[in-house]
Order: sequence, then structure tokens, then C-alpha cells
Amino acid sequence: MDASARRRVVAATLVAVFVGACTSAVSDTSSSLPSASASASPSSSAQAGPVSFDTLGGDAFAWNEALTGTSTCGDVTLSINGHDTKAPVKMNGTKFAVVAPLGSGRNAIVASCGSGEQSQPLEFDERLTAGPTARIRVTVNGSTVVLDGSGSDSAMPDGAPIERYEWHTDPRHPSQVTLASGQPLHGSVPGQRLVLRTPSTDGEYYASLTVTDSKGRSDTSTTYFVVDNGQARAVDMAREHPSWIDSAVIYAPIPQLWGNGGPKAITRHLEYLKKLGVDALWLWPPSEKRTPGQEYAIDNYFKLDPSWGPESAFKEMIDRAHQLGMHVLLDIVPNHMSDKSPYFQDTKANGTASHYYNFFDRNASGTPTHYFDWKNLPNLNYDNPEVRAMITEAFVHWVRMGIDGFRVDAVWGIKKRRPDFLPELRSAIKRVDPDVLMLAEASAVDPFYFSHGFDVAYDWTDQPGQWAWASAFKFPAEAGALLSPAITNGSMGYAADAIVMRFLNNNDTGIRFVDQYGAPMTKVAAVMQFTLPGIPEMFAGDEIGASYEPYSNLQPIPWKDKHGLLPLYERLIQLKHDTPTLNGHDIDVLQTNADSVLAYVRPPSGGGAPVLVMCNFDKKVSDFSMTMTPDLKAAVGGGTMHDLLTGKTIHLDVHGNSVSFPIGQTTAYVLEPGAS
Repeated sequence: MDASARRRVVAATLVAVFVGACTSAVSDTSSSLPSASASASPSSSAQAGPVSFDTLGGDAFAWNEALTGTSTCGDVTLSINGHDTKAPVKMNGTKFAVVAPLGSGRNAIVASCGSGEQSQPLEFDERLTAGPTARIRVTVNGSTVVLDGSGSDSAMPDGAPIERYEWHTDPRHPSQVTLASGQPLHGSVPGQRLVLRTPSTDGEYYASLTVTDSKGRSDTSTTYFVVDNGQARAVDMAREHPSWIDSAVIYAPIPQLWGNGGPKAITRHLEYLKKLGVDALWLWPPSEKRTPGQEYAIDNYFKLDPSWGPESAFKEMIDRAHQLGMHVLLDIVPNHMSDKSPYFQDTKANGTASHYYNFFDRNASGTPTHYFDWKNLPNLNYDNPEVRAMITEAFVHWVRMGIDGFRVDAVWGIKKRRPDFLPELRSAIKRVDPDVLMLAEASAVDPFYFSHGFDVAYDWTDQPGQWAWASAFKFPAEAGALLSPAITNGSMGYAADAIVMRFLNNNDTGIRFVDQYGAPMTKVAAVMQFTLPGIPEMFAGDEIGASYEPYSNLQPIPWKDKHGLLPLYERLIQLKHDTPTLNGHDIDVLQTNADSVLAYVRPPSGGGAPVLVMCNFDKKVSDFSMTMTPDLKAAVGGGTMHDLLTGKTIHLDVHGNSVSFPIGQTTAYVLEPGAS
């Protein structure tokens, strides 16, 4: 069984606690990572002699490298690319230590003795791009909004000063903003500060700052502020999310189901997905270069996997999705790399001499750690600042390519090993594009993720991989009673800012829901999925009841709606977009006299009316009733309601402390007050 299949099995059956627990663009990201043999070659490392280094070279994700070595020929000086660094070298007998300052591109480091002996060149390829870092601070001063770029950083690594500040609108998030002078922001406006009038219309308003240093190198940061009830306010980037997320519908297309063709297959079907009502595409499997035949075994964070190439087609797909008003999410895997990756292979070939030895988390004996049976997926070492920089740069790289969000795989592992990294990662991403969605592959019942960099998390129990709804549908006569605590996290509830991703299928659920439970049950479950608080996620072909398993040998499928699901999904997506109450966070789960029925009220939100949802997963209940609550009373009024699914008028029997209705077999209603 390959790693991906093992991963799916583990995610589906896990019941135990899991084991143990800079923001500049990357240079030359199109180049391949070095092979183990290249890193061990004489051109990349020192060979034994009168003066030599202890370690090998390779890719560097830092502007300074701490190096050690041995000299039997006296004191040592350091040169890089033939130039004396004047870096102080500390001698301790025959051992020396030095912090080598790196520049852009290739750095050939040579240690020399006064007597003329030299080490072989130790070569590092700098993966960070030299230049300044733009930063924006937002403050509100009465009727004006002040954007201040004075906190921008001078260029790394040489300290070249910033010479030019230019403000402009962001083409990805166009906003009509007006300068304090009354002129609209068109083109670019120079200066460290930009003063804007508070717009008269409520909404989100974006602006960008580009800074340029004395060597002509530039960097851009984007920010936004919110106008609510005519008042402007700054945004808490660490906790707040852009408004588009609230009404979003996520869809994971799989190119192979459309005849492969990678991004071109998706591009051909973007019009179809737009018509369906999809807002955000979750690109699955991950787009980063992977070990052949694997889905979550990453070889290179900065290159496209061949299945998603070429880059021009990938970028065309993103641009076309943006033109249609859709967002694009990347599945990214920062917890671990493949044991076949060049970095890990280098450690196998060279041991502790490898520059990448400490890129990987290790136990006391030096053995790489991993979770579950993922022996081919060694954990990254987040105590190493170069690893933190590498992963940060990878996220930012994809954002600059146009990616609008990330589904962050196995983030619970990073939480266990280095939790403080996650807010830092969010800050780096939001500096470049504050509109990005951060989805944690972790449980939404854990408030940690919403206070540490994430907007959305999975509909799981408190155990990784355990679907909160997993067993409920196996017992239709009890489904309503079983679902009630699952969707509310029982008496614990969710964090105030939690957004839960609701799904019937994803990459780890194996056999498709409709194949396990049939079309009638699927329809009722889909109504529940789209009317609960949170974001509904559809996996490829959900809307037509497609039959396949994600980790099987994926082949083109007949794109036919054999179960009659498509009209329902189209209507549910429309309701998600057009019914403000369904985008709120509150829910009142009702007490009923039938265990097969789940009933709840979505209290008014966003100016919308209350919504009553009734889902019966089993046989007809002629005497079905719900115990009255204040929310239910506000929703039903005199008992005449409008079914948003069918457009029909529904009459409920309101009497004393209960509301009755003869609910049919395996059926669902989404009701608003009043007749049409």
C-alpha cells in the first residue's frame, strides 16, 4: 500500500492521540533543488586538508550561515567569491567557527590560512532574493484613513536604503478610494504615507505600496480596511478574514476525471464550475513537485509537479479563474517532505555533514521522526530557522503567482512541534495579500487554529482524521440524534471566530457518500451540509454523484447526473450565496420527538430572515413535532412558511410549546417565514 493509501486508511480509522507533538520572494524558483551527489561533489563542499569545513553546501534560506571547520595551518580568514568577508573567525585549537554572510546567487566560500593553504570551495546557492520589504500600518483618524509605509525594511542583506515609496490600487482587488485632496487614487502616488477619505459605502477597500531601494530592487505589500455603517476601521490581520469567505463554496476538481491534461482540463471546465456557483477551487492533489506516484510526498516546494505543468498553463488557469470571479486554493504540505526528496537523500548520503541534516526533525538517537506509519514522510525541523524561512517563502511564492488560499496539510503536526510558527506564517502571507484564505487540515473543535493563523478548519472530532459525522448515517433511525452533538461539538461549542468546513466527501473519505448511502440520503445530507454554519466543500463530481475513490487509479468518468443531484446542488449553492442568514455563525438545534430528524433554526444574520431547517434521514414521521424555543417562535410565526428548496408554501401547526408537521420519508425542508 503506498503512502497516500496508508494515509487515507489512517485518517479514516484514527482513534488515538497522535505521536509525541524573511518574507521576500525566492530567487530562481524555476531551478531544481540540488541532488545528493551534487551536494557532495568537490565544487559544493570542502575536502580534507590543512583547512577544511565540517559541512557540505547546498541551498541556503538565510543570509548568514554558521560554519565550523578544522585548520592545522593556523588562523583562518574567510573569502566569498574571491572577496575577503572580514567575518571574524573564532579559533579553538585546531577548530574554527565563523558566521559567513551570503549574497544573492552562488556563494563560493573559501577558508584560508596565513601560510597560503586554502580549503576547497564550499558552495551555497542563496534562495532568498535581495531587496527591501514593504510594510503598511493602517490607522483611522476621524474621517480619514492613513496608510503608513514608514515601517518598511531596508534591503537585505546589504542594507541598501529605500529611495522610493509608491501607492497604487491593487489589480487583484480593485477598490475605488479617494485621496484626502478629493482626487481618486489612479496610477501611483509617491510618499511614505497615504491619506484617504473614508468611503461613503460600506465594504472592504484595498491599497498597495511598492518600495524601491537604491539598487533598483522593489517589493510590494497590500492591505485593506473596512467601512462598516459608514465608519472606517483597521483590520486585525491576525484574526479577521475577508468577507468573501463567509459565503464561499469550495470545490476540488480532479483533472484526471475530465481526461487529465492538468490545468488545461480545469481551464476547459471553469465556465461549468462558475455556472454551478463555485467560488473557490481547491487544487487536488497538491501542485508542488511530488515523488512520482505519491500525493503528499513533496520533493520541491517551489516547482510545479509535472502533472500540473507547464507553468504557463497553470498560470493561465489561475488567471481565467480570477476573471470569472473565482478563488484558487493550493493544497500545501509543510509538515514533512518526501524521503526521496533531494534534501533528504543528501542527508542519507552524507549524514551530519549534510547541510540539510538539521532540516529534518530527529529523536535523541538522530533518527528522523514521522507520524503514524508515514516512514516515507520525515517531519521537518521547525526549530531550524532555515526551515521556517523555506516554508514561509514557499507560501509567499505561490501567493505571488496568484494563489488565493491554502489547504494546509497535517498542520496539527506543526502545532505539536512549533506552534508559534503558524501566526508568523500568517503575518508573512497577509503582508503580501490580506485576501488569502487559510484552511487548516485540523479539527475545528480546537480553538488553537483560529488564534494561530487559520480562518477555517475541518469538521472533525478532537482526533485528527475522525469525521464528526462518520457513524451517524449508518443508523438512519437515529441519525438526527447522533448528528446533533456532532455538528455543535456538544456542550463545548466552537470558538467565537471558528469557521467549520462541512463535507460529505474529500480526499480521505474513500468510497463516495452516494455509493455508501444512496441518493435519497445524499440529498438530505447535502441540504444539511449547505445550511449549517460554515463553508460547504464539494469534492470532484459530488454534484452528479460521481463514483470513484481519490487514491485509486483515477480515470475519466461519464459526467452524467445519474442520481438527479445536480438541480439540488445548484439550488443549495444559490441559497448559500443569496440567503444572508445561512452565512452567519449561530445555530439553535431543536429538541424533537423523532431521533431520525435533525431540526435547527438559523437565527437572523446579515439582515436576513430566520431559517428553519428540517432533515429526516429515515421513514415518514406523521406526528413529528419540535419543542418551542424563542428562535423557533421567531421563525415560524403563525405557522405559514416558504420552502426555499421548492418554492412551495408550507403550513406548520403551532400549538402551545410545540410545533408539529407531518414530515415525509428521507426528506428535507429549508423554510423562511411567510408565503411567497
